[in-house]
Amino acid sequence: MHHRQLTRLGALLGSLMISSLAQADITNGDFANGLSGWQTFGDVAAPSGTLVLSTATLGSDDYPFADGHHNVSGQDAGVIGLPGGLEDFVGVALGSLDPDPINHTSVLWEGSAARQSFAVQAGDTLSFDWNLLSADRDFADQAFVVINTTFGNGLQVLALANASLATNAVPGSTDLLQTGVNQFSHTFTGAGLVTMSWVVADLDDSAKTSLLTVDNVALTSAVPEPTMALLALLGVGALGVIRVNRRG
Repeated sequence: MHHRQLTRLGALLGSLMISSLAQADITNGDFANGLSGWQTFGDVAAPSGTLVLSTATLGSDDYPFADGHHNVSGQDAGVIGLPGGLEDFVGVALGSLDPDPINHTSVLWEGSAARQSFAVQAGDTLSFDWNLLSADRDFADQAFVVINTTFGNGLQVLALANASLATNAVPGSTDLLQTGVNQFSHTFTGAGLVTMSWVVADLDDSAKTSLLTVDNVALTSAVPEPTMALLALLGVGALGVIRVNRRG
């Protein structure tokens, strides 16, 4: 009985260890290693451990400042609405991100995006901090998170904010306003592969820049922490062994 009890406990512990090793996580979610682990489109950089995406090109943005004043990478923001552009990068149909995707009376012109793919289990929660900054007072530049899964709804485009909500001062800036830092949270209802993308895009013109910052990206598992679960199983197993020994 004693040997059988220990064998069963060992099998349970082994199963738990294999399960915990199979749990995926976000790579470089604090951006301490720059853009490592992330794929990008357009003007994207990770200075000082924060991801920054902008709508800035190097040619005609940011008046009255010099062209490209708010550009963060030395690369132009990318095209929207054409094959090979931003929509293809994030996996949505051309024109589907426009505020009026049927008549296209208001359209997105250019923007930037970053993405990463990872595995999740049902109940896992994705979270990150974001802030939208904008110099555009005339047009509501847009920021989204796009979540594409191999299960459930498949594709979700979730709005974060638009430039009209950026009303707070940005210390040290004479033209940017900000929404302030907010936290996004999304719990997955199924298991499978997820591709998550962030998007920031100019709406109806490209004369002024908007920027989306992202930090502290994390995937929290609904499964108990391995250490706690192991301790719980060890406690139960030890109790069972003690009881068997007492009967013997």
